Amino acid sequence: MIQFNSDNLESLEIEVQERAEEIGIATVKAICKGLELGVDVINVGFMKNLNMDITCERDGFLEALSLNLKRCEDAEEYELCSDARKWIKILINEKK
Repeated sequence: MIQFNSDNLESLEIEVQERAEEIGIATVKAICKGLELGVDVINVGFMKNLNMDITCERDGFLEALSLNLKRCEDAEEYELCSDARKWIKILINEKK
């Protein structure tokens, strides 16, 4: 889980841009683990200054995996990419 240091939503946007690769990898890891465990909501991060959880619900898993796959590829996280692709295929088939 990612800990964010921002104390408002505007500074969170900046922090997310600056830490995009780290957050993308953590998001993909959390979603893949959540799908393995069969959960419907995963906790991606925590804003300690606002005592706020940042979560992703199952209906957003496919989009989040698809958006962050490139970041995992750029970071050469090939095993994680493989897991993400597997889950993307499964989630697409579930929608059919």
